[in-house]
This record gives sequence, structure tokens and C-alpha cells, in this order.
Amino acid sequence: MGSILEMKLLKPVLALGLALTVLAGCSSDSESGSPLVSAAKNLSVAMLKQRSTAAAPPVTRADLAKLNVPIIKGELKTGAWTIYLVPITRSGSVETWSTSDDLTVTFRDGVMMQTRGFGPDLMQASVPTRAQLASGGGSHRRSYFYLDGADKMHRFDYNCSVSTIGAETITVVGRQHSTRHIAETCRGAEHEFTNEYWFEGGNFIRKSKELLVPGWGYMELARVIDNG
Repeated sequence: MGSILEMKLLKPVLALGLALTVLAGCSSDSESGSPLVSAAKNLSVAMLKQRSTAAAPPVTRADLAKLNVPIIKGELKTGAWTIYLVPITRSGSVETWSTSDDLTVTFRDGVMMQTRGFGPDLMQASVPTRAQLASGGGSHRRSYFYLDGADKMHRFDYNCSVSTIGAETITVVGRQHSTRHIAETCRGAEHEFTNEYWFEGGNFIRKSKELLVPGWGYMELARVIDNG
């Protein structure tokens, strides 16, 4: 996506000892060649990796809104750090979002199906559709693929069921959203886990908590800025 542009947010986060880097991003219907891709190389989004000992004000919605691009906030609870991602490619229902240091999350129909750059990564997954999850019931199969230390691919299969937890008001970077809280409980031969989704206005996934790697933890993903 081109060279990384450096910028400072209005808040004095650098002076408070947090590591500030910058990411560039774009939204396109193809991998490359679109004028939107070239234009987006000039757009910068602040990415803040929060240290567990850091005591500084977080990036605000106003800070992010000024950048005029869609933004997802990602949190890894096990690592106690936060990233901000912007869309870089789209092909049909598959969309990839990225940070400046090439951490990427790929979604199919809004559901996480692949990651790169996190160390332990989800190499590929067969995932339910958004409509299946939004229905609040039913069952389906999932498959996850991971590489081991010898670059050998391993597949894990799960039987999953969907249930409705209920109405819930959530706060995403200073703004409240009325949502339906949905749980997806998956059981396999070796692991079991529960993904969670917060649907807004029918079938829009405002927030989710989805398994990254068994034994390593979940990634929480929230749509902060919907349109650039």
C-alpha cells in the first residue's frame, strides 16, 4: 500500500509513552489498479498499540472520524493491546482490513475467516453466513486451519449452534448502539469455544468476539467509523 506516512493525533499520546504508528488504507472492488487505491495511499489512520502499563488517554472517535476512512478497532485480550484497521481490498463478500505494519483480518460476509501477521494466525476458516448468525438459532459446521511450527497445516472441525442472548446496549469508542447479542457455541474433538456477535439494525455486525487460535485467545472487533 505504499510508504507509511507519519502523523500525530491531537492528543499528546507520544509524550505519555505510548507507541504511535500509522497505517494507510483503502476500500476497493479489486486487489489493485483502482484509482481509489492510489488515492487512499495518501490517507493515514492512527494505530495505537497499547501497553499494559500505559496510562494515557485513548484515541477518540473525533480523532478517527477526521481521517475520513472506515475503521475497525481490534483488541486482543491476551496481549492487552489495541489495533485500528482500515479496508484495503474487497471481492464480493470477502473484505480484508489492514494496519500499517501488515496485520490483516479478512472477513467473509462480516465474519472473520483469516488473519495474517499476528504470530499465531487463523490461516483459513469455513464460516457461517451473517444471515445464519443473525437468525439467532440453528446449527452449522465450522472448520479452522492452522500451521504448526513445521509449517504443516492442521484442520479442526466443530459443530456449532447459535442462540440469542438478548437485547444489549453497547458502547463503541464513546458512542452507544442498541444491539442484539448472539452467541455461537462450537464444540470439536479437542476444543470448544463461544464466539459472540452484536447485531445492529437487523443484520449489521457492530461488534464481535471471535476465536483467533485455541489456547491463545479471542479477537474483539468493533466497527467504529462506518463510512469514510
